[in-house]
Amino acid sequence: MILGSVAEEVFRQAGCAVLTVGPHTLKQAPHEVDLKNILFATDFGPGAAQAAKYAFSLAQEHGARLTVLHVVEQVTAHTEDEVRFLRQVNIERTKQFMPPGTENWCEVELRVALCLAGEEILEQARETNADLIGMGAKTRKTLAGHPPLTVAYNVGSKAKCPVLTVRG
Repeated sequence: MILGSVAEEVFRQAGCAVLTVGPHTLKQAPHEVDLKNILFATDFGPGAAQAAKYAFSLAQEHGARLTVLHVVEQVTAHTEDEVRFLRQVNIERTKQFMPPGTENWCEVELRVALCLAGEEILEQARETNADLIGMGAKTRKTLAGHPPLTVAYNVGSKAKCPVLTVRG
């Protein structure tokens, strides 16, 4: 599906997870899905826990490495100690998504970035060589795909891999 305002409306309203294959993904689909690296981006919003379940389940099923990313856009820290504290607090928050025993079947890396979410998610996907990006999508009744463009829209339309969105 080429991502546009209709596609965004679908992933924001659907009662199930939606896999978006945007215009920058591989031109030829593989015969078998082989996920080696999954990036799960979270803002700790309403759909985050459900989206995390999909990410961890897919990582377990495929024996994939999972990177859990939280991006803090509005940084209130000004000193190195405040930044370090902000990172640590958010790393601890990301651990809430990890099912018991995760370390026995999945390599998980927890990351926190302080910058703009959409661009950072795409950068982390490139850096981790992600085969799939998983993320929550807030329900929105109007203005799907219209300025200001949302993080989910930007990631889905610019990602070089499929994006699995789970409505919150």
